[in-house]
Amino acid sequence: MTIHIPTLSPLKTSRGSATERVFDALYIAVISVKLPPGTKVSEVDVARQLDVSRQPVRDAFFRLSNLGFLSIRAQRPTLITQISLRAIHDAVFTRTALEVECLREAVVKNKAHLVEGMRANIADQELALLADTAAFHAIDEAFHELICAVSGHDHIWPLIREQKGHLDRLRFLSLSQERRQHVIAEHRKILEAILKGDTAQAEKLLREHISAIKDILPTIVERYPDYCEIA
Repeated sequence: MTIHIPTLSPLKTSRGSATERVFDALYIAVISVKLPPGTKVSEVDVARQLDVSRQPVRDAFFRLSNLGFLSIRAQRPTLITQISLRAIHDAVFTRTALEVECLREAVVKNKAHLVEGMRANIADQELALLADTAAFHAIDEAFHELICAVSGHDHIWPLIREQKGHLDRLRFLSLSQERRQHVIAEHRKILEAILKGDTAQAEKLLREHISAIKDILPTIVERYPDYCEIA
């Protein structure tokens, strides 16, 4: 399936290098499925739409290819790749191992700060229940980033983020109003377990929360068969 690239807005910020800004714009477009699997992209079109030269676009394409988001082949169109189900399972495994350990340490190191941050974040999630998917997703991400930050292992979240790109694409396709309510409820249960001093239960709930996406996989594959790479 080949879809022509949708319109991308010119970059609005001057922060960071041109390559970083182009990469961020394309990365967000890919994980939010604004550039769905099968979309044909070209350096010329992206450079024109983002109002930059071709070199930062070429560099950003290379980074996206290394993350498994772009298929770049000589004499062939450059395409947004399908969502790798294997990469999703790998991301869930990696994320669970790292984030659960961070939760354990966060509770020990600064439980009060963790609880305060979780309460504020859950309140923000409730306010964003009817917001666009990107806004809710960002707040959801902040909940998990908080766990890593309070644990003292700030470097863990960037590692997790880099591993879970395919997972995020699936999440954007699945964040219905009903699923958002489930996410908030699951976050609240994790917080309640921490407040009760039951860290083991909080860890169990976090594992289940991260793994819940696997239960949604069959529905997404059935609904978007062209988007998913089964093998």
